[in-house]
Amino acid sequence: MLKLEEVIYSDSGRKIEYQYSYSSDISKFFNRKETYYVKYEVDVSVVPRSINTIPFLASMMPIAWFVGFDVYVDELDETFYNSLKELKEEFSKHFTEIKNSTLHVKKLVKNEIDQDNYGLLFSGGLDAFESFTRNIDKKPYLISVHGADIDIDDVEKWEEFKRFNEEETILDKNKLCYVESNLRRFYTYEVDLLVGVGWWGKVQHGMALLSLIAPLSILYGIKTTLIASSNTGEVNFGWGSTSETDEKVRWANQSVLHDGFHLRRTQKIENIVAFAKKTGYKVKLRVCYSELRKGYNCSRCTKCQRTMLGFILDGANPNDYGFEVPKDFYDLVLKNFDKNAMMTVGVKYEWTCLQDKAKSIQKPFIVFDETKECDKFNTFVNLNLNEIVNKNEVKLQRQREMKFRIINKFPKLFNYYLKIRRKF
Repeated sequence: MLKLEEVIYSDSGRKIEYQYSYSSDISKFFNRKETYYVKYEVDVSVVPRSINTIPFLASMMPIAWFVGFDVYVDELDETFYNSLKELKEEFSKHFTEIKNSTLHVKKLVKNEIDQDNYGLLFSGGLDAFESFTRNIDKKPYLISVHGADIDIDDVEKWEEFKRFNEEETILDKNKLCYVESNLRRFYTYEVDLLVGVGWWGKVQHGMALLSLIAPLSILYGIKTTLIASSNTGEVNFGWGSTSETDEKVRWANQSVLHDGFHLRRTQKIENIVAFAKKTGYKVKLRVCYSELRKGYNCSRCTKCQRTMLGFILDGANPNDYGFEVPKDFYDLVLKNFDKNAMMTVGVKYEWTCLQDKAKSIQKPFIVFDETKECDKFNTFVNLNLNEIVNKNEVKLQRQREMKFRIINKFPKLFNYYLKIRRKF
């Protein structure tokens, strides 16, 4: 069992620290050096405890579901309590390993938000920016989380992230909200191994990030929260942020909209380009959090490759949207499909969307050399992705788990390795 003992406020009410105890049989899942906390830029101590307990439970309950232990709290918003039941049932459809567990609450509280404002989880990436441009008339509060994509110890990259936001004149600086949390560090790597590595992506991130808005929703009257979609209904696999899960995250009379679910990433890029043509404003996307990146993106990893290719297929120059297209761009793209390639169903879907778009156009945007680029573009168009997907799935999973164990057992050595790699 696990019990929330106390909710403690510090830093003039801006920081919530959750003091909790747990039985010895589940201690291996929790980091003794770091208990869970959330830090805001405003005083949240005036928010009801039944609401401020939500961020804690949103990250704690999924662990309870997969491990199979009970959780005890004193107060909780009634709507969120019922929401957790629906979320557990939804995750059970994709994860049969979910076990019996019960949330015990002494007092359920009804809360109400008396305004009708919007909030949007904002990472600065393609999904988030596209959602913002479509909902710009709603003037949403933009909530960014330090500790999600950028580690809480990485102050340099976080300050850079905030500076990028300040440079985007399209963003209302009075609506920028920054939250800090160790939501990815309060548990040990044993939690990741519950789903074969990838706990953050497969289970935690949707619920956890949305829940951090709960205290702000009371203070700012945020009744509708937007979270940009990652995929469409064309793919169906266990993931931590889907329309089925995100829209079940509710508290008080607040609701969540999994926004852009009807759009492929290629269509989102089309919308970004159309917005630029309409307004004359070209946003600088931040799709990449590579340790090796400098500036907005590294422009070399596969996520950068796919996003840049999306712009190229829409007749736009990626260099105008936060990228620096490398001279060997198409070589990098085609390397993803060589004989040693390992590709999951989800990644294959992303490339399929791009390939479908490529087949529908006559010629891509030319960055350097038309003859060479068109030749390699045609090679991409004619690839048979079905020959690659899941070809080395078992090998890929073993490599991921081995790498993950090594990194977590020798973190100092891994950080030293990264420093050397950055230099060269």
